[in-house]
Amino acid sequence: MAWTGKSGLAKAAAVLATILGISLGLCGLNFIAVLHVQGDSSFLLLTAYMELAGILLGAFGLLIVLVIWAWQGIIGREDG
Repeated sequence: MAWTGKSGLAKAAAVLATILGISLGLCGLNFIAVLHVQGDSSFLLLTAYMELAGILLGAFGLLIVLVIWAWQGIIGREDG
């Protein structure tokens, strides 16, 4: 896994980037599926909302990790 052997902010960034990447990929697949579905697509709508939540979680989490990393750099504290 991408986070094997990492700790702290590096591990958080790896996990969040993985969530973001998977959610973006599934979002594209869902879009293609919606174009080809004839009829009830309520399940696809539900998965689209879950993917959107994953995208927002990953992006917002990475932004927080970046801010924490920059703050630690400003105050001179390094965390493995």
